[in-house]
Amino acid sequence: MRNAGVALRGLVASDFVRHGLLVFTASMLVNVLGYAFHAAISRHIGVEQYGVLSALNAAIMISTVVGVMVTTVVVKYAAEFRALDDRARLAALARKLSIYGSLAAACVMLVGVSIAAPVGAYLHIANVTAVALTMAVIGFSVVTPGLRAVFQGTEDFTRYAISVVIESTVKAIFGIGLVYAGYGVIGAFGGWAFGSFIAFVYTIVALGRRFRLVAGASLYIDFRRLAATTANVAVATLMLTSISYADVIVVKHFADPTEAGLYGAISLSGKILLFLVGFVPTVLLPKATRKALGGASPVGVFLQALGLSIVMSGAGLVVYYFYPALVVTKLAGAAFAPAAPYLFGYGFAMVLLAGLNVVVMYKIGIHRFDFVAPLALCAVGEIVGISLHHNSLWDVISVVIAGNGLALVTAAYRVTAPLASRREPVAASDAA
Repeated sequence: MRNAGVALRGLVASDFVRHGLLVFTASMLVNVLGYAFHAAISRHIGVEQYGVLSALNAAIMISTVVGVMVTTVVVKYAAEFRALDDRARLAALARKLSIYGSLAAACVMLVGVSIAAPVGAYLHIANVTAVALTMAVIGFSVVTPGLRAVFQGTEDFTRYAISVVIESTVKAIFGIGLVYAGYGVIGAFGGWAFGSFIAFVYTIVALGRRFRLVAGASLYIDFRRLAATTANVAVATLMLTSISYADVIVVKHFADPTEAGLYGAISLSGKILLFLVGFVPTVLLPKATRKALGGASPVGVFLQALGLSIVMSGAGLVVYYFYPALVVTKLAGAAFAPAAPYLFGYGFAMVLLAGLNVVVMYKIGIHRFDFVAPLALCAVGEIVGISLHHNSLWDVISVVIAGNGLALVTAAYRVTAPLASRREPVAASDAA
């Protein structure tokens, strides 16, 4: 009994548990607000218009691959600079991200608005204004996650949590309010764009305040290693994002409006299991990077993360087995009840995807990229499989399950193998 008490106190005192609890709380609030956004709006706009919103939402999620790529690289750099106690270089990193990220976001918005009409045509969406507002959201999604990554990499999860919660809160309040004020899908994405803007402003200001007194803030980069790291991270995040959201886009293209709307509700409901454990890779990545750099084994923190992800998402899957209709109708409304029989199957695919996220972020953290090529093959194979095999929603879901399972198995190859040697920091050859 005494040993159990000691173990419990040690678990509570663990950085992983404390930081995980903070990020989990913020993530749960974000998820609740996100699902409130979809639940309130789906009940007001109906099945066909929700198909439009679902497709544009999926486009935003896919576009976040750039933000995820930048975030992952910045987290690795920030974690290593923190391990080296190099606050000057951290300050320079934050400043350059603020300047160049803002310019990049502006460019993305301009290009996005210019192509809003053809994008709408491909997705069979006549409302070009809604597509243009979606492009504005995409612009902010390019820069803000990279700015937050400085907080994530330095394990300043308090400021990180505040930034994500601000965005979701403003998005929910204004998005739902504008929809019920009669602006429909335009109002939904108008509120989303405003929330993204407010979060961007907060993050810029918070970074500036934290690092404004740091002297000698210059940044020297080993560009050869940066290029190699960025290329691997780019492919990995692109493929992982594709596996997560491309199915909704492909179904919207091939299916009739009602079936596409039902599939949007299936995806929305099923991804609760994925979002439930989304905080785990967020905490895992900087900790695995710091341990690998310091010469300690990162396997323990990986096993903690994987176990937590499986237990939490698996418990949710049990609920989906017994109460699928309740979940779907509470989230999307009674009109979406025909989606209920598909929920357990899609939820199982999301449990596999949650495990894949943990494995991928861990391997990125320890600088082991042997999973990238197999992951790319699985992602492309999923899109091809759905394009060829979509006579029913069960056909689509079976392809998603197979693709996610194969991706997890191949990514997990040598996941706990010891590091060959103590890894040199990214900044090791950054001689002034």
